[in-house]
Amino acid sequence: MSVASRREILKAFGCAAAAAAAAPVVRGARAFAAISPPDPGGETRVLGSTGIRVATVGVGAMITRESDVIRYAVENGANYVDTADCYMGGENERIVGRALAGIRDKVVLASKVHIAPVDEMIRSVENSLRSLKTDVIDIMQLHGISSEEEVTNEDAREALRKLLEQGKIRVPGVTTHKGQETVLRAVRKHGFYRTVLVAYNFRSDAGIGATIRSAFGSGKGLSATIREVGASGVGVIAMKTQAGGYSSPGDHLSPHQAALAWVLENPGVATTIPSMVSFAQVDENMKASGKRLGWGGRKALTRYARAIGDRHCGLCGECAGSCPQGVDVPSVLRSLTYLEGYRQADLARRSYRELGPDRFARSCLSCGSCAVACRLGLDVKRLARRAHGLLA
Repeated sequence: MSVASRREILKAFGCAAAAAAAAPVVRGARAFAAISPPDPGGETRVLGSTGIRVATVGVGAMITRESDVIRYAVENGANYVDTADCYMGGENERIVGRALAGIRDKVVLASKVHIAPVDEMIRSVENSLRSLKTDVIDIMQLHGISSEEEVTNEDAREALRKLLEQGKIRVPGVTTHKGQETVLRAVRKHGFYRTVLVAYNFRSDAGIGATIRSAFGSGKGLSATIREVGASGVGVIAMKTQAGGYSSPGDHLSPHQAALAWVLENPGVATTIPSMVSFAQVDENMKASGKRLGWGGRKALTRYARAIGDRHCGLCGECAGSCPQGVDVPSVLRSLTYLEGYRQADLARRSYRELGPDRFARSCLSCGSCAVACRLGLDVKRLARRAHGLLA
């Protein structure tokens, strides 16, 4: 990225933050600046036009079963915690609630709700408030959005408006695994939602051959869209940052630290939510805050990419809908990553079974030649067959 381009991006971020500082958050809630937790130290960024300052490494609590691990992360600099009503069948929100007892004011708390009739969405959020033991959720996100139509869904907007007016949530946002660039642009275009949680890692654009040799965070595709949308004032949070979390040796920077550092080279990303299931993972992830890759990081990412290159889906979604048998290839491969990368068998099986028989990879078992092309060169048929054999 040229110096001039970087200056333009930073200028845009400055304008967005200045605009946010002059405006209240929402009706019935305090100003955004007033809900920012204390400065945790270390590297921080502003979450889009919300004005909320967040540490660049937050906590993705989806698979965290020990509340002490979350609390330890907060004590060591994380001030953004992400959960959802559906994680662990609702238990994850309760784990987060226990973790934040007495320190709730130190974090920006994010959860999720699925699009449903207005009353049903409101009840879901109220259940989340009880599970989290809090009277307000800072970021309430529509879960798993993949289209502009969902971004403009009026039932969802009405439900969130009512919750905003009641002071039960502070910032409306969305999350996306598919059609991510479409969703990012739609959020910028329509203006109601203030944040987007997006799957983003060093394999998101064009794989290791392009991203590591190019200027970090300045590639085309999703990287460029994140930069542009982030500069417009939308707060971008990155998930799936370590490309599955597969085991791989490292030197100065571990592969997972290098992967986090790569994501944070993109100025459009405000914070990240890597999974943390142990104190050791907290220590490893938090040490990535403020780190820059350098040659050691490049080497670590290169080795990691080679180790996972034949099995990790980059979640770009380009193959969605391309299977003539109706197999939901991106979701099938994501379920396999939950099993082999995250090492979360229950999550993987549940994710796979939720697809339903019509989108399973059963038809891959008898398919002669695969019609699905992968931009990363994955053997889709082999991986889909493996997923079905292990998870069906």
